[in-house]
Amino acid sequence: MRRFYLLALGFTLFALLLSFVRPHPFEVMERKFYDLHFTLRGPLNPTDQVVIVSIDEKSLEALGRWPWPRGLLARLFEKLVDQGAKVIVPDIFFSEPSGNPEDILLSRTLRRYPEIVVGYFFLMTDEEMKEKGIEQREDPLSFENIRQSTLKNIPPWPHLKEAIGLQGVLPLFADLPGGERQGFFNFLNDTDGTVRQTSLVIRYRDHFFPSLSLQAALTVLGDDGPSWLQKLPLTPQGEFLINFRGNGFSRISAVDLLKGENRSLSLKGKVVLVGAMAAGLEDNRPTPLDPLMASTLLQANTIDNLLREDFLRRDRVTDRLSWLLILIPAFVLGLLIPRLRPIADFFIFLGVLLAQWGVIHFLFVQKGLVLQNIYPFFSTVLSYGGLSLYDYLVQEKKKRFISETFEHYLSRDVIRELSDHPEKIRLGGERKELTVFFADIRNFTSLVEATPPEVLVEFLNSYLTPATDLILERKGLLDKYIGDAVMAVFGSPLPVVDHAERACDSAAALIRLVREKGKIWQRQFQIPLLRVGVGLNTGVVTAGNIGSTHRFDYTVLGDSVNLASRLEALNKVYGTSILVGPATYEKAKERFPFREIDEVQVRGKKEWVRIYELLVDPPSEVLRLLPLYQEALATFREGRLAPAKALFQRCLQEVPEDGPSQFFVQRCA
Repeated sequence: MRRFYLLALGFTLFALLLSFVRPHPFEVMERKFYDLHFTLRGPLNPTDQVVIVSIDEKSLEALGRWPWPRGLLARLFEKLVDQGAKVIVPDIFFSEPSGNPEDILLSRTLRRYPEIVVGYFFLMTDEEMKEKGIEQREDPLSFENIRQSTLKNIPPWPHLKEAIGLQGVLPLFADLPGGERQGFFNFLNDTDGTVRQTSLVIRYRDHFFPSLSLQAALTVLGDDGPSWLQKLPLTPQGEFLINFRGNGFSRISAVDLLKGENRSLSLKGKVVLVGAMAAGLEDNRPTPLDPLMASTLLQANTIDNLLREDFLRRDRVTDRLSWLLILIPAFVLGLLIPRLRPIADFFIFLGVLLAQWGVIHFLFVQKGLVLQNIYPFFSTVLSYGGLSLYDYLVQEKKKRFISETFEHYLSRDVIRELSDHPEKIRLGGERKELTVFFADIRNFTSLVEATPPEVLVEFLNSYLTPATDLILERKGLLDKYIGDAVMAVFGSPLPVVDHAERACDSAAALIRLVREKGKIWQRQFQIPLLRVGVGLNTGVVTAGNIGSTHRFDYTVLGDSVNLASRLEALNKVYGTSILVGPATYEKAKERFPFREIDEVQVRGKKEWVRIYELLVDPPSEVLRLLPLYQEALATFREGRLAPAKALFQRCLQEVPEDGPSQFFVQRCA
């Protein structure tokens, strides 16, 4: 058991190590599981604080193709101000002059209304610099234009991303009174191109600048912005996990706004995003909720998430919870796998996986806690697979041990059952009730002296092979051969309820075998007619592997074993074939015919034990003899020897070869 815990600990530590290293293949799967949480949760209803003015197909059809004259955009922004919009966020990059005097109109509008927040782009890599055709990393003019939007007194967020260049708006649109009126457009794509998080703050030239979404939220919050900023949960990588709502934001067509046809939707006090949403104009990005989400919707999702404050958190707390989900299931499996059957282990494994997923998904949806997914699952799968494999190897080793221990002593069916259910036996030693079987060839010493060795061995093999088979067929354990003698056990190592009956059946079958084959062996091997005596006794014995560390046998010890051996020897005295002890008689008397023989004293014990003869296919004259024999035996026990002798002599008149009657006639003399 200790090894299972050590293995579970090893698998767990390996999974923990992977959770720190974060190999790329695992991170790919981690992202897919992260997306699945959104898919199962579904979209959320956004607040009514964020509204989208859509430059859609209807607007293009009425007002002309995109891009529109900037004077028209100025009118659009003025309409929004007139209707009470608190913050106006154009998802439009004013980076180039239109060559039209209307640029001045837009510039005046931007300067006049502090509600309008404009965006720019940071360049994060040399490739982006080349793509945008920007050769110098530092553009003093653009930097000065955004400098007044610098964040002050930000929390000590580690690992904030740092830009190497800047693509700002036209200077005409950049010099905006009121200070904090610009933010960067940049969203972060994962390696698979999906947007799952964004940078709310980017460092540039030792200053910290907000994203367009963050700037809009700060504008809404006003004086509360600095204190609110302190509780923003960024990941250890300095990123903000977007709790996506979906596409359910209130929308107004731009043309309807300009015509004043939006009276059903109030814009007072709202954050209004303006963006191109018509087909072909959208800057679409894949997200966990939508494979093609327009950038304007991305901004809307982020702003609504910030204002509602239903943040997703991935921090030290979630890491520690993830570690618990890595550790606990592995130890649960380590505890249960060696104790249960494989099918139960499999269902527990599935249950653990479902429980892990349930906990992770519940914390994600209800608490906004983003735990690791793949690493707890990997720990569980690795622990289940590794521990099951180890358990299989251990069980196979046990099966081989059982097979090697009993292959010469048990039938294949019993060995197979023991291998499949090793828990049914205790090889280390136990006390149990069973039936012991001893069989011996009569006058074997004389037979050995008169028979050539090679003939003797051939004969013994011819006798012992079928004798062993009939024991094994009845689920007996062949304990050992003692020269010509056979010792067997019924009821161990595999528990058998009817072990006494099986032993009696085996003894009777052996006598029938000798009767059938005796004359054949006599002619074949030139030996005297074979006679066999069998002793059976049922009782509590000690059973187990007994011997040295390097060599041992499964056997039984105890007084019951000694009595069985003595009963086998007493067959010579009473002229019987099978003698059994009292417990064997009581357990088998309903199935087999017996007669009481005598009482004998157990060696080393004071008490006397009544013994019985098992009659094998008794002829009718023997059955008729039994009442007379019982009367004679009762008379003998009363001490009336002369009448008893007369009765036993009458028994011999009925069956002259009856061994017990012959014994008692002599004893009464």
